[in-house]
Amino acid sequence: MARVFEVNTPRGQETVNHVAPNGTVESAIRSLPFPGHPEIYSKKDVEKENELAEIDFYNGKTREGLDVVLIPKTYSTSPGINLHAVNLPVGMSHLSYAEGHTAKSHSSNDKIIAKYKQTIPTHFTYSPSILGYYHLSRFLDTGHVEPAIVRTMDVTAHKPLADLGKAKAMGSNNRKQWTELRALDEAHNNPTLYIEDGKQLYGALQANPTGEESYPHLSDLGGAGAFAASAEFCKVTSSNPLKLECIDASGKLNQVAVQQIVQIKDLSDMVLMDFIMSQADRFSGNMHCQKIYMWIDNGVLKHKARKSDPAKAAEPAKQIPPEAVLINRMILKDNDAGLISGNSAKSYHLLEKISHIDPKTYNRLLDLQGELQKPEVAQWYQTELLFTATDFNTVKNNVDQAVGILSDRKDKGLFLDASLGVALGLDEEKE
Repeated sequence: MARVFEVNTPRGQETVNHVAPNGTVESAIRSLPFPGHPEIYSKKDVEKENELAEIDFYNGKTREGLDVVLIPKTYSTSPGINLHAVNLPVGMSHLSYAEGHTAKSHSSNDKIIAKYKQTIPTHFTYSPSILGYYHLSRFLDTGHVEPAIVRTMDVTAHKPLADLGKAKAMGSNNRKQWTELRALDEAHNNPTLYIEDGKQLYGALQANPTGEESYPHLSDLGGAGAFAASAEFCKVTSSNPLKLECIDASGKLNQVAVQQIVQIKDLSDMVLMDFIMSQADRFSGNMHCQKIYMWIDNGVLKHKARKSDPAKAAEPAKQIPPEAVLINRMILKDNDAGLISGNSAKSYHLLEKISHIDPKTYNRLLDLQGELQKPEVAQWYQTELLFTATDFNTVKNNVDQAVGILSDRKDKGLFLDASLGVALGLDEEKE
């Protein structure tokens, strides 16, 4: 059954209203936390959700005083809107600036701070999937997915951006999707992306990660089959327990060993999350990472992301000790193709092939299975994350299957050893 977004349905822990140029009142809604588990969200998560909710699409400024400009994303298949923080030249309109800046490359003082995506009914773009990944990543405490909130947008204000997306699209797929979205805006009556009165779109507004890069080698692979055959995934499927020398003779972290354990954890966690969310489009370049420093301080494993701004990165890093190692850590972005079209991890039996998983991820998965039996959790997914009843049942059934696959193999080929903290016998600092 098609979902209908009713504005008056009570939802969210906070709603911030914004007024579009024609007077339409838009809503930025911070979803309620996972029922009974407010502790899974960090202080930083709450801050980022608040920042997202405060964004005015038309006259907004960032907390640093930069102008927020909406620019259609024209360089990949699915149509969405990038929110740029810029110094808007005096007298220049937002749309004029957008017309000159739709390409992928942009200057270092023009930063993408967030992305807005609504559902495209015939394509791999589904806004509840974006919301679902954020909250799943917090429950499992892995995946490094940026915070996301529910956001509505005036259709009249969206139309010129859709026109611009259509005109500037770089490739036939992107043009086709913008053309379809522009036609949907004209009718503005499809309940999967317009609110009940048809005057606004609704979708997910998600913070953009800083310093993200394509994951070396893996992002160049085409398709789940190529990923399954990769040397990186072969380490995840190795039938031998992980016995890596993570500390060298001088007592410092060994970069190669640390990177290998982190990569094995990241890949097994990614496969599990994609299995749960029925992800159809991970293996077409949608694998990314951030550079992070890791070091041991008084028996605690610490980490800090490398600054992406070249000027800041060049400053003496007071908090980063010289013995810290620099590694790639996976981040999951581009999570909009879940729940609607196939499940690559399931089709290629990737979860069955995994031989190493973080014990914490495994135990959190078992906890999640119990939580999904509760009626209030089913209701939360549908009210707060905009899932249909079918979407929720898909996730619930996938979790049941994942628990079955992994628990059957525990101690029989599945090792709970993909954890740097376990390998070192140390506590890991919570982010």
